[in-house]
Amino acid sequence: MNTKTQAIVLSKIKYSDASYIVNLFTEKLGKVAVFVRISNSKAKDKVKPALFFPLNIVEIELNLKTTRNIQTLKYCNFVETINNICTDVYKASVAQFIAEVILKTLKDEQTDMIFYDYLKSIILQLNKQTGLTQNMHLVFLKEYAKILGFQITNNHSELTPYFNLREGMFLPSYTTVEESLDIELSSVLSDLLTINLNSLGQFNVNYAIRKKLLASLILYYGLHIENLPEIKSLKVLNEVFTA
Repeated sequence: MNTKTQAIVLSKIKYSDASYIVNLFTEKLGKVAVFVRISNSKAKDKVKPALFFPLNIVEIELNLKTTRNIQTLKYCNFVETINNICTDVYKASVAQFIAEVILKTLKDEQTDMIFYDYLKSIILQLNKQTGLTQNMHLVFLKEYAKILGFQITNNHSELTPYFNLREGMFLPSYTTVEESLDIELSSVLSDLLTINLNSLGQFNVNYAIRKKLLASLILYYGLHIENLPEIKSLKVLNEVFTA
């Protein structure tokens, strides 16, 4: 059965000199792996490698067979152009990180039109953003936790100043370094929870605090997702945003 849908690129893995396995988050089918033959020719109907940069938004046609784990791609082309992400090392590192997190956490059969539209808005905002790129992935992580079913509760106050990673909320007392954030980092997390894509300018922290907060959010994910794989792009992301 031939099926057309929009999709967001999550990763591509080289299969041979002229083919890839590409992981996509699709609008209609959820997460899908497809087999892609690549051509560098100038023919209009040929699939080009540039289509499969992380977080590219494309339209695809699949020869869909439910008995197969990897589908066959018949057609692919751009829906949105995100050249600024592809050519900016900061934006590209954020895109790679977000794509890898989704790839390693979203269930294959999970379809969610609201999340697809939200992710698309994140991508378009990242592409046009002229500053504040360093906080986009933090906003994504706190929003994505809702989709995965472990939303962070922002009940931060003088009586509940410590965020507990296991409970997903702020508590009156500090327990252990594995479970609790200190007062300063808990307060920064509370500030992050009030931010959205339109108010990124209101969240201003230095590199050291941002790195700690990112590590804490990854730890939070690890406590709520069984056997969470290593997010390999995290190291690159931290190196890029060293300054």
